[in-house]
Amino acid sequence: MSWQRKSLRRRLLLWLLGVLAIISVLMLFEVRSSASKAANEAYDRVLLGSALAIAERVVVVGEQLEVDVPYVALEMLTSAAQDRVFYQVVGPGNSFITGYDDLPVVDNKDIPKNGAPLFFDADYRGDAIRVGVISRHISGGRLSARFTVMVAETVEGRNNLINEMMTAAIVRQLVFIVVAGIVLWIGIGWGLKPLVRLEAALNRRTPSDLRPIEHEVPQEVRHLIDAINDLMKRLGASIEAMQRFTANAAHQLRTPLAAIQTQAELARKTKDPEEISKRLEHLNRSTKQTSRLINQLLSLARTHQEDESFQTGAIDLKRLSEDVTRAYVPMAVAQEIDLGFEPENPVSSIFGNEELIKEALKNLIENALNYCPKGSTVTVRLKQNTQHVVLLVEDNGPGISKGEQNKVFERFYRSETRDDEGCGLGLPIIKEIMERHGGSIEYRDMRPGSGACFILVFPKS
Repeated sequence: MSWQRKSLRRRLLLWLLGVLAIISVLMLFEVRSSASKAANEAYDRVLLGSALAIAERVVVVGEQLEVDVPYVALEMLTSAAQDRVFYQVVGPGNSFITGYDDLPVVDNKDIPKNGAPLFFDADYRGDAIRVGVISRHISGGRLSARFTVMVAETVEGRNNLINEMMTAAIVRQLVFIVVAGIVLWIGIGWGLKPLVRLEAALNRRTPSDLRPIEHEVPQEVRHLIDAINDLMKRLGASIEAMQRFTANAAHQLRTPLAAIQTQAELARKTKDPEEISKRLEHLNRSTKQTSRLINQLLSLARTHQEDESFQTGAIDLKRLSEDVTRAYVPMAVAQEIDLGFEPENPVSSIFGNEELIKEALKNLIENALNYCPKGSTVTVRLKQNTQHVVLLVEDNGPGISKGEQNKVFERFYRSETRDDEGCGLGLPIIKEIMERHGGSIEYRDMRPGSGACFILVFPKS
C-alpha cells in the first residue's frame, strides 16, 4: 500500500505493533493453558472432596458393603447451576453398589492403590464430563475388601471459568496494544523530529547551495547524511568542472568562429582573386578547427553517458587496433610517415565499449601523425602480461617536454611551444575513456628529450 511506502513513521508503527500482536497471541495460548490448568485443579479438588465424603459413608453390613450418600457430598458439586453431577460406588469384582451404573468403566489397574485420586475426561450421555476416582480398603466383621468411588460432573462450569479468564486476558492485551500503539506513535514522531527539521532546512536551500549538512541527526542515519554530504561534495565538484568546461568550450569555439567571421568579411570586401583564395584557405582551416573541436566535445560527452547507455562486451583488441591503424595508413602515406602495427600473439580480449576504445586509439594515432615530421615512424604495439593488456603508440617525433607531460592530460591545455591547431581535448578524452574502463594512460619518452610513447593499460576480461 502506498501509505506504507511513503510514511516511515507508519511503517515502524506497523512493524512494532505486528510484533506486539504476535507476542500477545503467543501469550494468550499460554494464558489459556494456565487457565485450563487452574480451573481443573480447583474443580478437581471439589471432585476429590465429594469422593472422600462418599467413601467415608461406606460401611460393612454383614457380608456386604452399603453406603449412605450424604447430601453435603453432592451439594459441594452443585454450586454451578449449569453442571450436572453423577456418582458411582462399586465393590469387589466391580460389583455395583449405588449411583449411576452406566458411568464409564475404569480398569482397576489404572487406579492408584496408595489412595491417590485418578482424574480423567470422558463422554457420558452426549456430554463431556470430568471424572474423579479413588480406591479405598475396608474391613469389618468377616469382610475385608476394596471399593471404588467415582464422582463426575459436566464441564460447563470449568469452561465458563476458562472463558472468563481468557476474555479478561484478551481485553488486557487489546488495551495494552492500543496504549502501546499510542505511545509508539508519539515516541516515533519524537524520534523522527531531527529528520523533520533537516527536511525543513533542506527545503529552504537554493538549488546552488551544496554545503555539507551539519544538523544533529540520530546515529542510525549519520552514515546516510555522510553519504549525502559526500554526494553533494562530488556533485559540487562536477558542477564546477562542468561550468569550467562550458566556459573553456565557449572560449575555444569563440576563437575559430571569430576567425571564420573575419575571413569571410575580408573575402567579401576584396576583389583580388589571389586575396580571396588566401582568405578562403584561412576560412577552410578555421572551419576544420571548429569541426575538430565540436567532434571532440561530442566524444567527451559520450564518455559521460549514463551506465544504461554504456554498452559493453568482450572486445578483440588485436582486431580493433589493426582496423584502426589500417584506416590511417593513407593519411600517413600522404605525410610520408611510416605507420605500422606490431601485435603480440596471442592477446587476451578485454571488456568494454568498442566505440570509445576506437576513439581513444584514433586520437593517439592522429596526434602522432600531426606532430611528427616527414620521415618519422609511428608504431602501434599490442602486448600483455599476467593481469593487463597493454596498447602502445610510439613515435620518434619531438616528444613532450618534461614540464608539460602532466599538463597534457588537462582539458583545453595547449602547448605554447607547438604551432598546432589542436584544441587540447584529445588526451583528456582518452584519459576519461580509460578511467571508465578501469584502466589508465601513461606517457614516457622513447629517448631522453625526444620520441613519445603513450601506453593504454586495460585489465584483462
